[in-house]
Amino acid sequence: MNKYQKLRSDISDIANNEGIAKFYSGAIFGHTSWYTSSHFEKPEAIRTSVEVPEQKVETIIERPSAEESPSRNEVLKSLAKKVEESGPIQSKFGNIVKDSKSTSLGSNLKLSADLENYKEMVEKFNPSFRFEDFQGVSTLIVGESRIDELNDETSHIKTKHDNSELLGKMIIPMKLEEGEFVRSSLIGKTDDEVLQNILSEIYLLRPKVVISLGAVATNFLYGKKEKLSKIHGNEIERVIENEKELVNFTLFPIFHPDLLEINPSMKRTAWMDLQKVMKFLGKL
Repeated sequence: MNKYQKLRSDISDIANNEGIAKFYSGAIFGHTSWYTSSHFEKPEAIRTSVEVPEQKVETIIERPSAEESPSRNEVLKSLAKKVEESGPIQSKFGNIVKDSKSTSLGSNLKLSADLENYKEMVEKFNPSFRFEDFQGVSTLIVGESRIDELNDETSHIKTKHDNSELLGKMIIPMKLEEGEFVRSSLIGKTDDEVLQNILSEIYLLRPKVVISLGAVATNFLYGKKEKLSKIHGNEIERVIENEKELVNFTLFPIFHPDLLEINPSMKRTAWMDLQKVMKFLGKL
């Protein structure tokens, strides 16, 4: 009993149970090149013997002691860095991969357009729309279509429910009321012009979420070309940078409604992606 009490006392002396995490980090990861090559203190060697017929083989298992091995935070930070740089790490419980839920890209999106000129142009051709009325809007949906330039016959911004088309039918079950969302087409004759116009809209509206429809709109805001099949439904943190300030927004890429019309079997995937947006917005 005395030995048991001493054991409990020794364990409780390890602050915040950090020592237990330290010890088992070595048990789980000790065989990996990541753990042994990390800048951690040298683990404590534990000697054990294995009985085999007619001989006794002594083996050494390197396992960090609770007191001398790295803390839990050090292990997790080093592990995350290694996965980010080199890819999955194999542990005794399976591969550890990068969390695809939230992705942050290194380079900011550069905004160089004249915001006032863009604002005046959009409001001129959309008399019922004012950026001030929708600033801080819940959701901005971009990439529905692409047009070279605005004119009196083209409406590139929509803020009303429309049950006559697929995108409108997708928005309603998301529990987004009128006034909570803005739908916007891509505008510009060149890719750079399109990008600057999208960034201007995000900068002026400051939405909580930007949903990019399809690969074209996604690649503009993602910052590089990537297969939509790899990143759809991901929560991606992006930053717009201009000479005045930095503006953060969260990007959710989904498949374009035109693709869903052609391939209805993808509608379930798109709905699952939209549910992630709903959860982010507190709608689910």
